[in-house]
Amino acid sequence: MVADKFTDKIHLAMVVTAALGVQLAISHGELGFWWQWLEVSVVAATAWLCARYLSPSDPLRNPRVLGLLMAAVAGHFVLEQVLYQTFPRAGQLFEGQVSLALRNLMIASLPFRSERRIANLATLTSLALMAVSVFMSVYWSVTICGIVYAVLGVGWLVTSYWDRISGRFPEGTKSEIPRGAVGLAFCLAVLLAAAAIGIAGTNHATRALAGFMPSSGGNRVSDVRSQGGVGDGDDLVQGTKDAMSFGPTESEVFLESKMPSLFDVFDDTYDAPVVKKKTLQKAISLPPSKLEHRHSRVATTKSKGNDFSLLRKNEARRQKSLDDKKSPALFYVKGRVPLHLRTTIYDHFDGVSLQAKEDHDEPPVKLIKEDGIPWYNLSCPLSDAHIHSTEEHLLKFINLKTDRIPAPPRLARFQIKDVDREDMFGLATDGHPRITVDFIPQLTVMRVQSFLVSSSTLLGDYATSKLQQNISLPDHENSIPRIRELAHQWTAGLPTGWQQVAAVRDHLRSEYAHASESRLIEDVEFPVETFLFDTKQGPDYLFATATSLLLRELGYTSRVVSGFYADPQHFDTGTWQTPVFTEDVHFWVEVSWDGKVWHPVEPTPGYELLAPKLTPWQQLQAACIAAGKWCVSNWIPLSIATALIVIVYLLFPRLADILLHLANRYAWFGSDRNRVLWTASLMQWRARIQGHRRPHGKTFARWIQECRQPISQDFVAATNWALYSPAISCPISHNEIDRVCNEAFTAFVHSPFPKRSASASKELL
Repeated sequence: MVADKFTDKIHLAMVVTAALGVQLAISHGELGFWWQWLEVSVVAATAWLCARYLSPSDPLRNPRVLGLLMAAVAGHFVLEQVLYQTFPRAGQLFEGQVSLALRNLMIASLPFRSERRIANLATLTSLALMAVSVFMSVYWSVTICGIVYAVLGVGWLVTSYWDRISGRFPEGTKSEIPRGAVGLAFCLAVLLAAAAIGIAGTNHATRALAGFMPSSGGNRVSDVRSQGGVGDGDDLVQGTKDAMSFGPTESEVFLESKMPSLFDVFDDTYDAPVVKKKTLQKAISLPPSKLEHRHSRVATTKSKGNDFSLLRKNEARRQKSLDDKKSPALFYVKGRVPLHLRTTIYDHFDGVSLQAKEDHDEPPVKLIKEDGIPWYNLSCPLSDAHIHSTEEHLLKFINLKTDRIPAPPRLARFQIKDVDREDMFGLATDGHPRITVDFIPQLTVMRVQSFLVSSSTLLGDYATSKLQQNISLPDHENSIPRIRELAHQWTAGLPTGWQQVAAVRDHLRSEYAHASESRLIEDVEFPVETFLFDTKQGPDYLFATATSLLLRELGYTSRVVSGFYADPQHFDTGTWQTPVFTEDVHFWVEVSWDGKVWHPVEPTPGYELLAPKLTPWQQLQAACIAAGKWCVSNWIPLSIATALIVIVYLLFPRLADILLHLANRYAWFGSDRNRVLWTASLMQWRARIQGHRRPHGKTFARWIQECRQPISQDFVAATNWALYSPAISCPISHNEIDRVCNEAFTAFVHSPFPKRSASASKELL
């Protein structure tokens, strides 16, 4: 039994630290999802309520307490099965399930830790969980939890030992816990832990133990929730530690030579383009600073796949089957999503086809070394004042053959581990970064870093002035009247700047429908006009091209780009990675305020840009705004629910009496004694609702006799029998028990107590 409050607090801190450590370990160094913490709260609240109202004198011999502890363990496995059947990737592997079940057992035992054996159970469980957490992860947050736990553990050992020997001192001896010694032990533990980390580093040897977990992929068993490993199944490409560890496998993915190329993927996804034999009538350079005559013909690029026709054949998809591969994903993204990954830049549009330019003036890619690590830097001239944060992602290439690097917006630099040749990377003819070999090898892992800019920066004075300085309106001959009129209509009354860009984007997102399967007929002369004024629905490339032309009519420098969209709906909670499939190819727009830095614009409904991380205050504001919008949009059901709540609140005593009447009449099971005790319990609950609890120290029989309307003496005799002498026969016949209980409860409900000061009561067992 814990004898000192100081020791009890240390013990509680150890358990909380262990619970936090295992949560961080299974959530890859983060706090995890809200439903995991909801489970912890439910277990803790249930255990506390049971300890509060059961008050067992010997918890280990109380079947209700033992049932609670077993339910805390078994309940998590049941929850995992529900998650697995509903969201296969939302659950945990077997070792994670066991850890969380033991965490529930540890938390459920806390309210009963006055029993020494249960306290020891919680302590040993916390030690096991903390050890497993440190072994199965290498995250700083888990390491810090391990250090804190070690320090608390030393203090707990000291104080526990002192509690054990304090009763053996001679009378008059000061027997308080030596808190100074405990503090010294804390300091020594911190110093030892810091020294150990300094010597071994964070990349410690226990990292290798993760591969020996039962279902981590080290065997031939496949599980879609596998966190990393080399066995058959999805775990082939889902390592989660740093996404750079792969082991030998018998999978044919290493022998597969029919990978689709980047441009094959685009053609297969959108169907083959229509070959138009007639002469094209328009040729428009999308950046207004490089406008060409509308009747001139833009030279077709000689690089296969660098042009994209807006007219596509509506036929069966020709995409190559990837079903024989272990993973159908083209590549994986580890990091925050949604994420746009650009692969091709289109600077020219001839009315039907988007075309990439044949030359560029971008600065070359530079190789630098930072702390001995090679990085390839690109030109992204953003000042520190305009950069909100730097975002990092890992790209793991699986089934995509391309020499182009999928680049997030405002790509700053990238690296492939141990690749430090300056001639390995360069820029394609359109200025996009590329590898100088035929394609990026399979299972290559690339780290990319990009800059995020907040919406407040884009709407700020600097961006507005830069956009105004670079406005270049097309001349009359190169302008398209209907599109120019529509652009001015959508931006009427708005100042020049990002507000106009956002207005064009918002009109397209709200007034037009995304139909990926929609195709224009082959005889369409100018697909964008047909999309804007007639069909008002179409694939994403029509949204992107229309947006760029609308912005061009307003004088903004814009271009259409294509690439991939890492969809958050594909995010894997088990591995914290997002697979990118063939259907995730996508078109969007980029706008520049100076011709050097390009900012993404997403006009297609259903697609979102990656936003900077919010501060806690911004998250609270966003939550309040979202809650307000939800209330406005659902005001009818919300009003009905509010009215019902008010009615229930006003009529609660009456409704409670009705429910208690029904419970007294129908909801009881068992012997005559249980029937009497059930009615007595309902009386006490009813009195508590009315604010008249039974005072501590007053017997139940004496308490109910204080009612203004007398309670049947038969019921008083029956309660005395049920509480104090159940071994003898009941003073009321079996046939009369139900009638006596019902009449007594009715009289109790209609007989208010005289006003008296309420005091704490002891519950009826």
